[in-house]
Amino acid sequence: MNILLINGSPKGSASNSLKLASAFVDGMRDARSDVELRTLDVRSLDISPCRGCFSCWGKTPGACCMHDDMAQALEDQQWADVTVWSFPLYYFGVPGPLKNLIDRQLPTSLPFMVDRTDGVGNGAHPSRVDRTGKRTVLVSTCGF
Repeated sequence: MNILLINGSPKGSASNSLKLASAFVDGMRDARSDVELRTLDVRSLDISPCRGCFSCWGKTPGACCMHDDMAQALEDQQWADVTVWSFPLYYFGVPGPLKNLIDRQLPTSLPFMVDRTDGVGNGAHPSRVDRTGKRTVLVSTCGF
């Protein structure tokens, strides 16, 4: 099982949310012998903010026109069976560098909307990448 731990805290290894997420991952390692772990420390990555140019939907479908560490982050997310997002909640939102990473996932979505099949009634952008069997875990802390 491939696990990607995304540390979205500006505090790096001193992050309280990372301590909780690491305990979660340790529990998965105790339960399974086939765990491979990769970690992304968002504060140390060079990820520029999204320009909102939508080149990834038109001119270069599926690929961002900016060339920075985001390409590797997207490859790591596709590699992972489980992605663990670890971050503190700052003033009702995620830290800025993590927000940049989230926004820059736009190339993984297709540029049109479809009706959701879960009965909610809202539309959604279908994924450009196969997410079959992929799981997501959120671990967040908050001081408010």
